[in-house]
Amino acid sequence: MVKARNVSGLEKLNQSPFKRYRKVTISVALLLALVSGVMFTGNRISEQIKINQAQIDAAGTLSDSAYNILSSTQVLQILSLEKHDAQKHRHEKSDDKHHADLKTNQEESIKERESLKESSQTFQNIVKVLDKGGNYDFVANQDSLKPLTTNETRKELQKIQALWDEYFPLINAALRYDVNHQNNPDFAHEVSEFAREHHEELYENIDNIIVALNNDMNKKAELLQNIQIAGITASLIYFFVFVGFFMRRLGKSDQAAAAARNETKEILQTVGSGLFLLDREMNIGSQYSTELERLLGKTDLGGKNLLEILADIAENPRDLDTAASFVQQLYNPRTKERLIAGLNPLIRCPMNIVNQSGKKETRYFDFKFNRVYHAGEIVRVLVNVNDVTDAVLLENKIETEREQNDLRMEMLNTILKTDPQLLSDFIQQTKKRNESINEILKKPGQRQTDFEEKIRSIFRQVHSLKGDASSLGLHGFISLAEVLETSLKELQRKIALVGEDFLPLTVSLEELFSLTDIIEDLSNRIAGNNSAAQAVFHAEPVKEQLSKFVAELAERNHKEVDFSCIGMDNIPLNVHLKSHLNELAVQMLRNAVVHGIETPENRLNMHKLAAGHMRLVLEEAGDTIKLSIQDDGAGIDHEKIRNKLIQNGTYSHEEASKLSVNELIQQIFIHGFSTAEYSSEDAGCGVGMDIIKEKVRQLGGKISLATKAGAYTRIVLTIPKKL
Repeated sequence: MVKARNVSGLEKLNQSPFKRYRKVTISVALLLALVSGVMFTGNRISEQIKINQAQIDAAGTLSDSAYNILSSTQVLQILSLEKHDAQKHRHEKSDDKHHADLKTNQEESIKERESLKESSQTFQNIVKVLDKGGNYDFVANQDSLKPLTTNETRKELQKIQALWDEYFPLINAALRYDVNHQNNPDFAHEVSEFAREHHEELYENIDNIIVALNNDMNKKAELLQNIQIAGITASLIYFFVFVGFFMRRLGKSDQAAAAARNETKEILQTVGSGLFLLDREMNIGSQYSTELERLLGKTDLGGKNLLEILADIAENPRDLDTAASFVQQLYNPRTKERLIAGLNPLIRCPMNIVNQSGKKETRYFDFKFNRVYHAGEIVRVLVNVNDVTDAVLLENKIETEREQNDLRMEMLNTILKTDPQLLSDFIQQTKKRNESINEILKKPGQRQTDFEEKIRSIFRQVHSLKGDASSLGLHGFISLAEVLETSLKELQRKIALVGEDFLPLTVSLEELFSLTDIIEDLSNRIAGNNSAAQAVFHAEPVKEQLSKFVAELAERNHKEVDFSCIGMDNIPLNVHLKSHLNELAVQMLRNAVVHGIETPENRLNMHKLAAGHMRLVLEEAGDTIKLSIQDDGAGIDHEKIRNKLIQNGTYSHEEASKLSVNELIQQIFIHGFSTAEYSSEDAGCGVGMDIIKEKVRQLGGKISLATKAGAYTRIVLTIPKKL
């Protein structure tokens, strides 16, 4: 808490601000009153000019309607004569030609009658609005119109109304009868003759209204210009005579304030932390320490909003919103400052600062907030900013070393419990995958299809790695694989990809290389110390390793599984083929547990045992190897696949309804397709079955699948012994 007190040099400045600036305030108020008066008068005249312009537009529309009426009456007269002539010379044309001409004549007559009706209605509405005012939608941006007010325009409007009173009944009479009525030609001739005889008079009356409105508008525009010139002239005179005088008086007061500020400035220039005052709106005070600019890498901070300054450098923008709420609590007198100090969100806050060399670096700052009181009221908040980067980096280094030690212990424990051959296969396979991912990233791409294939290829490698690591319980590899999968999913969501989008993947890949080196080093050390290895090692065959993997899978997914494994340790195979078969087994087991086996509750409801049964068998068949997995789970739900295809937008509802059962089953082997509702460590990426298909293709094998909804699923992979 900081108590503010008066300094003797500022005592006079702090007393009665209104009294000291009363004359200046009155002077400015008078100037504002003058300017406001000119603006108000100008606005009123502008509104009148706008009204006149709208009336001119309406009169123009009235003129257009009069022309349309004249045109329509003349065309109707011509069509009537053409019809009469056609009837007179009917014997000179064939019946078909005669009927066709009559039909065309009738259609054109109906069209012109509609046009005449619409034009006459528009004409009548505009005359009514110009006379009485009201709603107006004949011209854009106008909702209503004021009536004509000058004597000259009113007289011309009365003449128009008088002509219209004669004109309108004739139009109605012409429109009253059907086009084929015998009286129609007479009325058409009558209205056409009236229009021809009086259209000049009608146009002249409308033009007189437009001319009168234009003259009135020009007079108002001239008056507006004169008022503005007078207002500007008076304002300039007022400014130079009065405001100049008061500015000199204010200058003297400013000199006294400047002397007081110089003392504060000297302090702020030498203090070793970022000091500044913050108001309720989170604006920085005009006085702040020089160190603050160096810390934030920005200048001219006075009067700027603290949140806006930190918005582009804070790594966690959400902390800024919390900080704003925290500062508001400091301004609440009912809140105890000491009690909320621990809620400060800007402690060790990471900021991306541009250093002296022009490069961005992450620095960590502590923002400490203290209330400033004046006369018993909270007037400001004093903020003290300190760079604690060195302390944070030291703590992070210690934490990183601790995590690495924990990771090494986890790996050591896994190595001691894992079959040496399985571990060696995992290390070698992981190194190959790392190199494969690296080569894929280096491979140049020009088209979007190249980038999409690059994502799919990396996805397969990463997902396979995660499966193998999960089977061995290597959580460090699992975490890195999930980070890579998340990055790949973000790339898949992008509409347009470029090569630079793949750069963030290289960071995770480097960590993967490093982690692989660590586990290989530990494995080699343990293998080199045979006596120690023999003392603590308990070998687990592939069967036991897969059984443990299935148990962990079932536990994570809240399921119970009775698993049997046959042949995985008993058939002599070359190392490479055995490694591929283990990878395929892991993917198939994961898919069966997650998608096949139901939860105990669902199984009991379906009159099944609570624990699902899974059977994995590896057997020889001549010159081939067969790897099969069968479960008594839910089977493949064809309709669920169909609905997922519609939901993903892959097929329309109509297209999906035409897919056969075999075509639906083929969809589960497509990259990116998954029926899982959400993504997890074990499902939702749409890569597992794609990996199986691709791996079997590379090995020259084939896949067979049998399933029954609610009963079982059996997948058999047939692979040649010789690769």
